[in-house]
Parts: sequence; structure tokens; C-alpha cells
Amino acid sequence: MYSPTRTPSLPPDKPRRILVVNSNTSDTVTRQVSEVVAGLLPDVEVAGMSAAYGPAGIGGRADLTISSLATLEVIAAHAHDFDAVIVACFSDPGLAAARELLDIPVIGIGEASFLTAAMLGARFSVVTVTPRVVPIVHEMVRMVGLEARFAGVTIMSSEVLGAANPLPWLQAGVEEAVREQGAEVAVLGGAAFAGQAGPLSQRVDVPVVGSVEAAAVQALALMRLRPGRATTGSYARPAPKRMHGLHPALMQHMALEVNV
Repeated sequence: MYSPTRTPSLPPDKPRRILVVNSNTSDTVTRQVSEVVAGLLPDVEVAGMSAAYGPAGIGGRADLTISSLATLEVIAAHAHDFDAVIVACFSDPGLAAARELLDIPVIGIGEASFLTAAMLGARFSVVTVTPRVVPIVHEMVRMVGLEARFAGVTIMSSEVLGAANPLPWLQAGVEEAVREQGAEVAVLGGAAFAGQAGPLSQRVDVPVVGSVEAAAVQALALMRLRPGRATTGSYARPAPKRMHGLHPALMQHMALEVNV
């Protein structure tokens, strides 16, 4: 039997580090998400940060636009000390822009969950709580090219967010997606549901994908693969240009002249 020699992708004295950026201002969610990522990746150092400003929860396009800039500022200021970044908001605020700026992998929990779900069944549904994000979810699925595999969005009552035990609410949402949309996989659409996919999968008849959990393991995979970064195409680093009034960290990444 052949046993290949194992070569570490990073020096053994340099542990991998992941920056988890919560795009809203809820430190409670930031702690929850960071703990779930750290629990899945015990050999990785995990640091969580919240957006410095913006909504406590993202519920529409205006929220998303504000949170995108807030997310990008956190990433620009702190990502240099890390090996990967997770954008821990289901709408993936600022994801594509961060990929332009950084040389390390940037993973969005929304995109990661869709790609993971596509490996587990022919059709997947998103189970979430905010009706106004439904068109945003459809746009995100279209962006990753999975429209033909997408069964739809199932909306639960927002009461699930304050429930001492959210599992019955989540179970009802998944069962509705299976019954009404023909879902073969259920995606839990929201960082607030971090840690619930495992227990929920024992109560339903289809695979359940936690968006935070999917992003965590995909971040680890990309760190190990070390695929490099694009130097051409839409994710290539933008050319410096004249900028005014940006956050200093964004000025360092993007401005032609930095006077801060």
C-alpha cells in the first residue's frame, strides 16, 4: 500500500488564521459565528469582528449597500494578518470587492452554502426569515450559475430568532421546503443559525447545510489548496486611482496617492 509523504501547506510554526467578519453590528452574532467556526476548525486560529457601523441585521438592499462598505473597511484594515476571510452574512456583502483587493481566499457564507448544497442533491431551497431578502437570494443564486438547481426560498416567522430552542421552527421550515418546493437539500439562510444544521439534520429527511459551517470548511480547503490569486479578469486587483474621503485602510489598497 502506498502512503504519500505529507507536506504541510504552511510551516508548522505558523498556524493558519481566519478572520470572520460579521457584516452587521451584532456582537452576539459575531461571537456565535466565531465559536462555530473555531469548533469546526480546532487547528485554526479564529478571530471575529463586527462591522463598525450599519444595521444590526440585514433586511433589504439599503442595509446590504451600507453593510458592504462597512465589511470592506474591516477586511481592508485587518486581513493582512490572516490566511483567509469569511464574510459571515448570508447576503455576502462586499464579497466580490474583497476578492479584488486581497491575495488570500475570501469566502461568503451564502455562496459557500449554495455550492455545498449542489453537491448533496439535485435541488436546494433556502430557509430564512426575512421576506425582503428573497429577491436578493435569487440574484445570488443566479450569480453562481445554479438557477436550474434552485427550488426557492421558504420564509419562517422571525420568532425563530428569539426562540430558546429554534429547532422546531427550523424543522417546520425545512419540511415546508421539501413539501412545497421539492427541495432535496435545505440551506439555513443566516449567520444567526450557525450551529443548528447538525442537530436539525437528525430531525428531517433531507441534508441540511449551515451557511457558516459550509464557509468554514471551504475556507480550510482553499487555504490548503493555495490556488493563488487572479492577476487578470474581474477579480484582478484594481488599478490605483485618485480617491477622496475613504477609510484609511481602503485608501492604502486603492488610492493612487495616500494622504491620511
